[in-house]
Amino acid sequence: MDHEQMSIQIHWTAINGKEDPLWSSSGVLYVYIAPGSEILYIGKADGAASTVRSRWNADDKAGFWHDLKWERGINRHSVVVGGVDVGPGRRLSRQLLADLESLLIKREQPWGHIQGRKERNHSRPGLEVRCNGSWPGRHRYMDG
Repeated sequence: MDHEQMSIQIHWTAINGKEDPLWSSSGVLYVYIAPGSEILYIGKADGAASTVRSRWNADDKAGFWHDLKWERGINRHSVVVGGVDVGPGRRLSRQLLADLESLLIKREQPWGHIQGRKERNHSRPGLEVRCNGSWPGRHRYMDG
């Protein structure tokens, strides 16, 4: 079976302060970064009611924030937001955003995805991703 090649660019921009408009972004990926540039967590804000800020404040993150402080001793972090460019004639679906999130997690192995690293099954043959801008990861080019 032939798989369609899909080349995606993700442009990463650091959030600068509590009032930065990037907090209100949706249809994006986001990364929490420890001092020293370690990727702690990769997530997605994928719906009208799901923004980078709402995901940061989400109830399901309580365990993450607790463990980050008590297991890792990390009390501060920065956030970068990834705007996804799927190219002309394509649209960014929730499934594609989830596939991109899974691919980044698989390649970067963030601390905050201890279970997710094993459970996620990224499978989109032909997917090529280039990260630019403020991407903190080890890999700027990834393919599925």
